[in-house]
Amino acid sequence: MTNANQWAVKADRIIDGTIGPVLNDGVVVVDGDRIASVGPQSTTVLPRDVYAFDAGNRTIMPGMIDAHVHMLSTGGNSGGDESRAMSDHQAILQGAQNSLMALKSGLTTVRDCGDRNFLSLTLRDSIASGQIPGPRMLCSGPVITSTAGQLWWNSIECDTTDELRHAVRTLVKNGVDFIKMMGSGGNATPGSNPEASQYDAEGYYAVAEDAHRMGKKVAVHVHGVEAIRMAVDAGMDTLEHVPFRADGTIKYNDQIVQDIVDKGLIVSLAMPATWYRLTEEDMRDTRAHPGHLWETRYDSIRRMHAAGVKLVVSSDQGSTGTRIDELPLLAAFLVNDVGLPAADVIYGMTGLSAEALGMEDQIGTLEPGKLADILILDGDPLADIGALKNVQKGILGGQTVASEGAINLH
Repeated sequence: MTNANQWAVKADRIIDGTIGPVLNDGVVVVDGDRIASVGPQSTTVLPRDVYAFDAGNRTIMPGMIDAHVHMLSTGGNSGGDESRAMSDHQAILQGAQNSLMALKSGLTTVRDCGDRNFLSLTLRDSIASGQIPGPRMLCSGPVITSTAGQLWWNSIECDTTDELRHAVRTLVKNGVDFIKMMGSGGNATPGSNPEASQYDAEGYYAVAEDAHRMGKKVAVHVHGVEAIRMAVDAGMDTLEHVPFRADGTIKYNDQIVQDIVDKGLIVSLAMPATWYRLTEEDMRDTRAHPGHLWETRYDSIRRMHAAGVKLVVSSDQGSTGTRIDELPLLAAFLVNDVGLPAADVIYGMTGLSAEALGMEDQIGTLEPGKLADILILDGDPLADIGALKNVQKGILGGQTVASEGAINLH
């Protein structure tokens, strides 16, 4: 009799999410919601009652993680305006639709970096309880920003250190998984300045200190050099965007980058399609950044990678022209146009992303004891990164949730 809780999958290639060598002719054994073993087919002895299927000339890899999304947003070409115009009811339905699209594209975990009225937590809990299908979610709830600052309409507005500490505590009380702070202004908010910090150094330290005291990581939105500097000094866990904007251009800073490396901080690229796919003519959102910054940012990414910065590949889904199912497009751009190694890009959306979320002991790599979040791809993404778009089967916690573009609702 077959053990329904145990099964195995074989394939020509296994990418385990650690930047280790590819395992050729490998097999992954799953027991319940966990990985039981990963190894060569030639030396792995499967119990008689374990159902095993052979994926053949396909690739097995961990489920993809997008560490910077906005699940309640549309990602249309004027995404900011569209999202602001939605009611709460429309926003939660948009989140449900994005959840389905995420699974179909191979996303098994997402980190929601800013919502409205804590609605993303409702979506998170509905998915976790099995009410609706979707990826595992970590949520920040509303962002912390200054009065009239970046995303002020969906935020907790704070201007003093006491207000910042109170906001962190309020977010934790409401059940968020981490804290999201807007360190600088941004492109999505008229009147905010992407190049200027919204807080002084004391504000950054206050947020980091109180969040860490309560066991929460901090993701900080930083565009300008000044804001990046203060976020690094405060020891923020993940630095979001990090284009080094100053004086209308991008000014890469070697010393800041070295400090990021020395402190082991993570840079989450949070790179929407406005940076790599859309032309200025495509964008109906007039607040998008000037096109002349694009090539300069690509060089800064190359230099950060060469310096040894931990680079998480994340999409900022929900921003202008960026849908939840488009992380593979960003991966392809980083490999084919920016010139990053495919292995590092895949690591940046699997094992390293799990570290950014503080879940490296649970997800991100194919290792015994970890949750069985597994993708089976047609093709080899190390040879052709475009294969990330070819999800033949998606498995979340040992259960098949997507198969050849269809969602498994049971």
